Amino acid sequence: MGKLKDFLTGLLLSSVVVGTISGCGPSDYADEISDKNSVTGTSEFSEESAESGTETEIETETEIEPETVQEETTEEFSGLQSCHKTIDNPAKPELTGITLTAECSGNLRKNASVEDVYNVNVLHSGVVGLVGVPVEFDYNETVTSPHIDFTYNREELRGVPEKNLIVLHYNEKDSFYDTIESELDTENCTVSFDVPETGAYMLADAFQWYSCWGEDVSEYAYEIDPAENISDWERECETGDIMKLADKEWAVACEGAFSVDSPEKLASAVWYVNATGEPVAITLESDIDLAGYDWKPMGWSKNAFSGAVMGNGHVIKNMTIKDGYADTGFIGYGLSTYVGNINFTDADVSATGCTGIVGGQVYMSDVWEDVHVSGRVSGGIDDYGAIIGREAGTAFKDCSAEVTVDGEPFEYLSYRQKREDEVEIVETFTLTMDNDHTVTRDEHDGFENLGWMILKDGVEVLHRNAEDELSYQYFGNDTGDYTIYLVAYINGTYIRVSNIIEYTI
Repeated sequence: MGKLKDFLTGLLLSSVVVGTISGCGPSDYADEISDKNSVTGTSEFSEESAESGTETEIETETEIEPETVQEETTEEFSGLQSCHKTIDNPAKPELTGITLTAECSGNLRKNASVEDVYNVNVLHSGVVGLVGVPVEFDYNETVTSPHIDFTYNREELRGVPEKNLIVLHYNEKDSFYDTIESELDTENCTVSFDVPETGAYMLADAFQWYSCWGEDVSEYAYEIDPAENISDWERECETGDIMKLADKEWAVACEGAFSVDSPEKLASAVWYVNATGEPVAITLESDIDLAGYDWKPMGWSKNAFSGAVMGNGHVIKNMTIKDGYADTGFIGYGLSTYVGNINFTDADVSATGCTGIVGGQVYMSDVWEDVHVSGRVSGGIDDYGAIIGREAGTAFKDCSAEVTVDGEPFEYLSYRQKREDEVEIVETFTLTMDNDHTVTRDEHDGFENLGWMILKDGVEVLHRNAEDELSYQYFGNDTGDYTIYLVAYINGTYIRVSNIIEYTI
């Protein structure tokens, strides 16, 4: 369990770095302090001149003549100035305000800006241990010695000790986050720092941030009880009836091992996965009827489902999930998953993409077996399937489906199967095998992500890059029937592009 958790933490961080994570829904929240290229005052933004000692409110939607702006900039706003912006983002309410103090030869509000980029910039929004929203600061050459005060809401820290609050700055040159020296004022709930350059800045929990890099975090350690605090999932996503049914304390006490015999216990497992991201093992002890409940997926972009669902031959009936987002199914977004010996009947699942009855988007999962589904899927534009919407290499063993997609019978267990069936297989490459089971290929150009595909007893055991390899010997010595062929990435999926080599050990 611990190793798998560490693996998932690393995977989350790497996913953020390459910018692949998507939220459970689009966010239209973006609050900008000012538009320095406009002569229209459009933000509720107070400004104080240190020289005059006065504070004024900038009117909203007031047209100002450019000449007037220049006159005010020169005569009224020169010198040390402070501007404050209130931050009110319900998805990340920890950060409540930003005060910028700087020397400026003009109007600071017109020459500096700040923007909340949470769920706008995928990289910054996914920083491990993020506290509040990340913000993007920009200013021009008229601004010198900028200084920032982040104001935070102590009641929204969800157990993070105030002493753990650190400031991170994204270093564009090194593509990494630097820790900025800062000063904590617990009486006024502020974290203050000098701004070395324009760019993205954010508060983070030192314990979570340094932990993910393997550093000593003993001075920042604290106990986290997810049952005591609201989760990111509850803040950012539609939770349907899950939170009406879930028992948080029972879920935490299970420590990831769930024996489930009721909608309430199943909802508790859904909450636990979505709130913590911990790997789980869910075992059904009886049939479960979800009729009348507004159900929601288990596993999302920030906390993927990882682990196993073991049905023991039981049935989940009448599951209805109506989402306006992608990654929708019993499991929404999953990594390293196993599902087996389970039935879903009369399911009704709809979303905008990556939609299936059992899984929306699932990766790094080898074999699902004895999974049987019936019901309806409304899949959106693409990546819809009877069992899984989008997957890469999941094998289905003894699985079946009686499902309609957008009202039409659908025979494919996943969208990948549909794409493979639609693309004509042309055996461009010729494979040969010698007596020691070394397989050799010939050479052809024009193929993307060429790879060896090796199956044992019909289940994928290896997908290996073959672009720079003309021969390969698989060292599997277990008895069984082996299949080897080449695949290439064509029209959104991997397609066989060679003859098939088979042998038995």
